[in-house]
Amino acid sequence: AFVVMLKKAKEQQEEMTKRAEQLLMYYPSLIMKFTLLIQAGMTVRRAFQKISSDYLRNCPKEGRYAYEAVTTTCHEMDSGVAELEAYRRFGERCGQMKYKTFSTILIQNLQKGGHRMADLLEKEALEAWDERKRKARVMGETAATKLLVPMVMMLAVVMAIIMIPACLSFYG
Repeated sequence: AFVVMLKKAKEQQEEMTKRAEQLLMYYPSLIMKFTLLIQAGMTVRRAFQKISSDYLRNCPKEGRYAYEAVTTTCHEMDSGVAELEAYRRFGERCGQMKYKTFSTILIQNLQKGGHRMADLLEKEALEAWDERKRKARVMGETAATKLLVPMVMMLAVVMAIIMIPACLSFYG
C-alpha cells in the first residue's frame, strides 16, 4: 500500500511539472493573441471571449491548460462573477508568476483605466517570446546531449563493420 501511495504521489508530481511546463510554453502565444486583439480595439472581456471561442472551435485532442483557464474565466464572467475577481482567479488558477503578472495588468486596467495597457502588454509579449526562444534553445541542447549515447553506439557499430573485414583480410 505504501509503494502504491508513493507511485501515485510521484505521478501527481510529474503531472504538475508537465502542467507548469505547458503553461509556460503557451504563455507567449496567449499573450500575443491577447495583445493583438486589444490593439485591434477589443475590450479585455471581449478579447478573453474571442480567445476562448477560438480554442473551443479548434479544440485539440490534448488539452491546453492556459486556454482551459481562459475558458473557465469566461464562464465565470458569464455566470455573474465580477470581471476583477475573474481575472484574479485566472492568475491564481494558472499558478505561474507570468500569468499572475498578466492578471495584475488586467486588474490595473480595470481599476485605473488603461491608456498604457497596450504598451505593457506588448512589452510583456516580447519578453515572453524571448523567454520561449531561450527555453527552446535549452531544450535543444538537452536533446543533443541525450542523443550522444546512441550516436556513440552507432559509431562503434560502423567501426566494427569497417574493422572486422580489414582485420580478417590481414589474417585470411
